Amino acid sequence: MSDHKAIWRLGRKFVQRGRPYMAIILITFAVVMIASGAKALQAMLIKPVIDRFAHSNASERDNGPSFLERIILTAVPTSAPAPPPPADEEPEWARMRPAAGTLAGLSLTFLRNIAILALALSVLMFLFGVLKDTFTNYVCKRIVTDIRNELVEHMTYLPLRHYHNRKAGDLVSRVSNDIQAMEPAANFFFDDVLVQPATILCAGGVIFSANWKLALAAIFFFPLYIYPLVKLGKLMRRARKQSLESLGDMTQAMVETLGGIKVVKAFNMETAQVTEFKRHNEAFLQRMMRAIRQRALGDNISQLFLGLATAVMLAGGGYLLAGNYMTAGEIGSFAIGIAIIKSAVVELSKSYNRLLEASAGCDRIFEILEISREPAHEHGEDLDGIAAGVEFRRVTFSYDTEPVLRDIDLAIRPGEVVALVGRSGAGKTTLCDLLCRFYDPTSGEILIGGKDVRRLRRSNLLRHIAVVAQDTFLFNATIGENVRYGRPDADAESVQAAARAANIHDFIVALEKGYDTVVGERGAKLSGGQRQRVAIARAVLKDPDILILDEATSSLDTENEKLVQQALAELIRGGHKKRITIVIAHRLSTVRDADRIVVLDGGRIVEVGRHDELLERSGMYASLYRTQFAT
Repeated sequence: MSDHKAIWRLGRKFVQRGRPYMAIILITFAVVMIASGAKALQAMLIKPVIDRFAHSNASERDNGPSFLERIILTAVPTSAPAPPPPADEEPEWARMRPAAGTLAGLSLTFLRNIAILALALSVLMFLFGVLKDTFTNYVCKRIVTDIRNELVEHMTYLPLRHYHNRKAGDLVSRVSNDIQAMEPAANFFFDDVLVQPATILCAGGVIFSANWKLALAAIFFFPLYIYPLVKLGKLMRRARKQSLESLGDMTQAMVETLGGIKVVKAFNMETAQVTEFKRHNEAFLQRMMRAIRQRALGDNISQLFLGLATAVMLAGGGYLLAGNYMTAGEIGSFAIGIAIIKSAVVELSKSYNRLLEASAGCDRIFEILEISREPAHEHGEDLDGIAAGVEFRRVTFSYDTEPVLRDIDLAIRPGEVVALVGRSGAGKTTLCDLLCRFYDPTSGEILIGGKDVRRLRRSNLLRHIAVVAQDTFLFNATIGENVRYGRPDADAESVQAAARAANIHDFIVALEKGYDTVVGERGAKLSGGQRQRVAIARAVLKDPDILILDEATSSLDTENEKLVQQALAELIRGGHKKRITIVIAHRLSTVRDADRIVVLDGGRIVEVGRHDELLERSGMYASLYRTQFAT
């Protein structure tokens, strides 16, 4: 897509997001027109002052004093004035000495009125300038804030598949750095596009009222620098996009270093990580400087062409003044009007350059926003219950081209505990991800309560499911808030009951702040077993119909494993609810009491049975079991 088409497309996106604020934008435009009109009227005040003075001295003044000298001579009386020479010896300019009550031929009342009008226009420009800055900044900041909210919400609802090939640092960079880079674009569309054209329009009225022919000649020169500006803009946009990509790499390096700081220190890799960060930082600097050089050329090339226009206007104005085609006052107003237009054009060109630079970041933001969200999250039927159990019917699934699961047929009844075992990569976790509808099967169907999960509203489906994973994630919040994560409206008694069931209550109340203790990033202030039991308490509080335990104890020591196993037993068998429990385990000693054990290999179910039955068959399960116990 060409750059000008990309800018038009970008403009449409911003205008679309500005529609909710159209009322304030229209008010802002009216304020801008009033402020610009006042500025133009101030420029026109010079004309009557100069012309009145010129008309009061219309004769030849070849040897007379300059304008400034006359003001001094006529306005400042001396203590001992010389006697006037005879009338026939007085020079022409002296015989035109202003009368009493005038200043260089100008009425003092006239000058007073001009001064009052100029002051009133200045006050008007001040008041409406403040309103203009307030309104335009509000609209720009509000729209950027809306886009940031839209981006985070959109990313939250994107399919998990989207994150497989995405770097966390790059995504963080888009939410922080790229969004911040969008502000110049918002300022261009909702500030400069309103203010500068209005200023040019009002100043254009000044120069056309002075002399329309000279005004037409002036307008001809202003667009001359658009072509080099567009050419530089293409280079700037490309350089800025590359710099943002480098910034994403730099952010990724920082995220990895800080996120894995214990590993970095354990392997004495601080120097290597810092060197990696510096490399990305240097690449970012080089690409950023390339964009800055392009912007500097674009910002200042207008001075060259506008300087040429000014020179032509001065020469043309002098010629017209000498030929009595323009008055001195008209020349003065014209010059001030040209200066206002020049300033507005320069500011508009700089703003356009900033827009081109920001457009690279905008493209990266809208690239994410154009990815389709999960349509099933808030659309579909509600799950009435799991009385009919869970059933996988010839389910096949692949992330890319190679299937991860192949022709899976499996039915699980309410109240049943089913264990999924097999080598790493056999498809155990993927099978549960399909049940949660993080992905949809490539072929086949999954039924819950007799309904195809693809017909269910996913937000409702997940209210019936709780997952306790091996890599427990806790938010940097209090213990109570982490336990309530699945049920934010739960009262303190319910939270404590869940913690007791998870064998973690006694530990929590022994802490100084109890349930109000902040656990740190990812639960860093707690041990692995404590984090695991907080996660189990979260699942207990949710009281799900379907419970998925994904390697929930594999990384724990013997003592913590015993506590967690007791908590899991309470969660699985406790109460009167006939829930479905799916246990994923590598440590086969933890699944001996399962109602059924499902063995997967290469994405297929190769064995199903109880622990003793599978050992007697001497199949894959027996082989895995003997290998573990032999070790």
